[in-house]
Amino acid sequence: METSPKFRGFQVVPLSGSLGAEIIGADLSAEITPELARDIAAAFRHFHILCFRDQALDLDTYRKVARLFGPFSGNPIHVALPGYPEFVRVVKEPQQDGPTFGGNWHTDLSWFEAPPKATMLYAEEVPPYGGDTMFANLHLAWERLSPTLRGMVAGLTGVHSGYGAYGVNAALKSVKVVDEGWEVSRAEVEHPLVPRHPETGREFLFVNPNVVRIKGMTEAESRPLLDMLMQAATRMDTTCRLAWRAGSLAVWDNRCLLHHAIGDYPNFRRVMVRTTIAGDRLPAAKINAAA
Repeated sequence: METSPKFRGFQVVPLSGSLGAEIIGADLSAEITPELARDIAAAFRHFHILCFRDQALDLDTYRKVARLFGPFSGNPIHVALPGYPEFVRVVKEPQQDGPTFGGNWHTDLSWFEAPPKATMLYAEEVPPYGGDTMFANLHLAWERLSPTLRGMVAGLTGVHSGYGAYGVNAALKSVKVVDEGWEVSRAEVEHPLVPRHPETGREFLFVNPNVVRIKGMTEAESRPLLDMLMQAATRMDTTCRLAWRAGSLAVWDNRCLLHHAIGDYPNFRRVMVRTTIAGDRLPAAKINAAA
C-alpha cells in the first residue's frame, strides 16, 4: 500500500500493510462538512475499507452516512427492515446452528449488471471475542500474478450468477430472503475477469464464487483456473482482519475486495445492519501483461 495521505478531522490507523484503516475521531452522527466528506472519500479510495469506531447510529443517521457514498444499490435477496428498504439486519443467536452469514470468501451481488460500489456494516451487538471479518485486496491479487499468468487471464470474461448465493442465503437462519430471489438470481451477467476500477483506473482481479465459468469455456474447464485465481486472491499477504466492537461502522469497496465473516462465536449473539451502495458497470482493463 502506498504511503498514507494526511487527513483533517480524523486519525487513521492502518489495519494491515495491504489494505484497510481504522478511523478515529470522526463523529458521523454530527454534521458532516464538505471538507470531511472529501477526506472520507479520499481515505476510502486509498485504503479500500474504512472502520469508524464508537459511532451511535440510528437508522436515519445511518442512511445519511450511506448517502455520502452513493445511492442504494437494491437488494433482491434479503427482506429489508420495515420503512428502511436499504437495510437488512443480520442476527445470529447463541447456539444457532448452521453456516455463518457471509462465511466464505465472496463479493456481494457481483451478478448485478453494475455490481455495488460498496458494502456497509454497522455493529449493534457483538460477541466479546470472535466474529471478525477478513478482507482481501484484489488489486494486489492481480499485480502479484506472474506475467505469464496475467497474459493468460487478460481479456477473459467471467460469467456471474447469484443462484448459488441465493441458495446459501435461503438456508440461513440469521437473515430472511424473499421468495422471488430464486428467479432473480438465475440471471447470468458477464464481467471482465480483469476490470479497471471505475474511479481510480487501477486493474484488479474480479474473481469470487459467483463466477460460475469463463466465457467460451465449460464449467469443468473453467474450474481449475478459477480455483487457482481464488487461491491467489486470498493469500495472507493480500488480506487484513477487522475485529468488531459495538458501534463500529465499516464501509468497503465491494468491487476490488473479497470479504469473509468468521463464525467462531457459537455461544454469543451478534447483530449487524447491512446496506450496499450502487456502482457502475465495470470497464475492461487495457493491460500490458508484461508490466
